Amino acid sequence: MSERDNTEKKQTDRWFNLFCAVMIVLLLLNTFVIKLAIVDGSSMYPTLHDNQLMLVFRPGYEPSQGDVVVIHTGKGVFNRDYIVKRVIATQGQSVTIDYDLDEVTVEDVTLPEPYLNFEEEDPMLPRDDRAVVHYTVPEGCVFVMGDNRNHSADSRSDKYGMIDANIIVGKVVLPVLP
Repeated sequence: MSERDNTEKKQTDRWFNLFCAVMIVLLLLNTFVIKLAIVDGSSMYPTLHDNQLMLVFRPGYEPSQGDVVVIHTGKGVFNRDYIVKRVIATQGQSVTIDYDLDEVTVEDVTLPEPYLNFEEEDPMLPRDDRAVVHYTVPEGCVFVMGDNRNHSADSRSDKYGMIDANIIVGKVVLPVLP
């Protein structure tokens, strides 16, 4: 093997090793620190749009009222079902939804909700024949809702109900434009 071939091989090996190191670091970051996720659907419109890329912060996250979070709803290791919702209330808090007034109150304080989808005539249609609904969030859980209330399966639905805080992947820290 010529000296030139040997030098090229060493350079190729260096680039390959650098590529592998970068990929390992990115994989570890994605697994433990910050995750890339893609919005699937319109339940968070106008805050987030379908197919929009988001950065999700993971380590040591504790849910707080108003946070937009990614929630793992799948079963098993390979089921990657996720939803994106806004935390309305945390454990022990009471939530009242008044569909006639389009108001959500937590602990008797009406939430200011400028993020709702006001493009629709009524941004929050009732789910059944009740105009006012009350919930109490159990310990270890959160109550979540989508910003596009009429098109969101969230804690108001039987499908999800109260969300166990342990299945929250993390907080959306940076939505990236599509």
